[in-house]
Amino acid sequence: MASMPSRSSAEQHIMLCGTCPDDHCQTKLYFPSYDASIECPNCGQRHLRNSLKNIEEVKNAEVAIHNMLRTLLVGNVTPKKTADSVKVLGLSNYHCKLLSPLLTRYGMDKQGKAVPLRTLNKGDVFNCAILGTRAFLIQPEHIDIMGYGRDQTGSVRYLKETLEGIYRLNNDQEVLIPIHADGDGHCLVHGISRALVGRELFWHALRTSLKAHFLEKLDIYKAMFHDFVDDAEWDQIIAESDPDFVPGPNEEMGLQNIHIFGLANVLHRPIILLDSLSGLQSAGDYTGVFLPALVEPESCCSPDGSLNKPLCIAWSSSGRNHFIALVGVKGRPLPRLPRWMLTRVWGAPQNLINKYIQFEEDDMCTIGGERSLQDKYIQRLAAAMEEVFQQEYGVHPSVVADVHHFIYKRTGIVGLRQDTIIAATQKAIQERQLFCCLLCGAVSQVMDACNVSLESLRPGGELYELAKDAYQELGEGKIYSFPGGGK
Repeated sequence: MASMPSRSSAEQHIMLCGTCPDDHCQTKLYFPSYDASIECPNCGQRHLRNSLKNIEEVKNAEVAIHNMLRTLLVGNVTPKKTADSVKVLGLSNYHCKLLSPLLTRYGMDKQGKAVPLRTLNKGDVFNCAILGTRAFLIQPEHIDIMGYGRDQTGSVRYLKETLEGIYRLNNDQEVLIPIHADGDGHCLVHGISRALVGRELFWHALRTSLKAHFLEKLDIYKAMFHDFVDDAEWDQIIAESDPDFVPGPNEEMGLQNIHIFGLANVLHRPIILLDSLSGLQSAGDYTGVFLPALVEPESCCSPDGSLNKPLCIAWSSSGRNHFIALVGVKGRPLPRLPRWMLTRVWGAPQNLINKYIQFEEDDMCTIGGERSLQDKYIQRLAAAMEEVFQQEYGVHPSVVADVHHFIYKRTGIVGLRQDTIIAATQKAIQERQLFCCLLCGAVSQVMDACNVSLESLRPGGELYELAKDAYQELGEGKIYSFPGGGK
């Protein structure tokens, strides 16, 4: 039998171009026709080829070669996007984390402008219970995006049996997805913020409210947990709740079960902590149902009078040192969990579970709910906080995020506090040391020892005049090489 003819070499190397499908990116991408997926160098997302917009063949061979070389150059030189720098709808995790402290103090008016909460008669600190009815549902096309969709730290493998059981109980549909949470010591509040609104925008408000909650209810907590927590330990528990907490030399950065219980009360809704199947079945303190037992059930209801539906988080590995959120999927049935997974109420009597969680006739409860904040609202909220950030720090948060990614993470410097990165960015801008590559978009810091001065790049400067002699007219945003190295 004659074999099917293979595609010709020429056909295999046809260059195509298309537009990144992210509405806030829209970068024009060039790629060979045999590529099944393409990574956008601007937002960092990897897209299936058939999801790109306006795909067409590049007829001009010079354009095709130029952009092929550019893709190779950028791919080999530019640091790859990391989990906290990949942008979805214009926002990266690190960008959201920078804005989070502002959302503790500011709200947004009807005109989309940031206004201090006190001006809006909403107190000094954001009331996180407002989010008690909200739940994030991830778009199916975003599930496989690194740093935004399905967690890639090993949780899928670690939680395999638990997730398979949930899959079967939900009519053989994948309706509960473990999603990414940054592991910077704030993973619990990052995960809960993502379960609420899909972004790490409220980690700061959650920790601030948690600390205030512990201080307000301290006597009640001491009485409730006197058999398990010494009075001397409460100072440390409260200190760990602070968003600016820095652990000692021999201490770990992270929150504990008591903090999950506190957050359930802050949010006026239950929080379910899942683990591997062996963890669920063990006698250890690895899983639990954290009820808002210090809040009356009547205050834990949505506008229609139904109880606020539980959020779901889980451990990502057997080390049990990283929390992630599990969320539903837009367009699919809401996820449900069976009562047998929720048999261990933590810190409160077991018989309270029916007062705070609504079970259906088949002894299943719904997770999250469908009252999601719209993407457009999140983007307006972020834009309003960006203006405040610019006013307070004199630099846009996207620039700070780029400095963090390109200058610090690329050299292996991780874990620095945000105020340190902000101050470093301010200093680099003030001293005119910060430059952005027009070819790949990377940011670099050029110290004073550099031989190239800004004056030489301006009209009348040596390099400007050299480029003008070589290219006649210079265009804004164009890239020019200098004969003889520009000397």
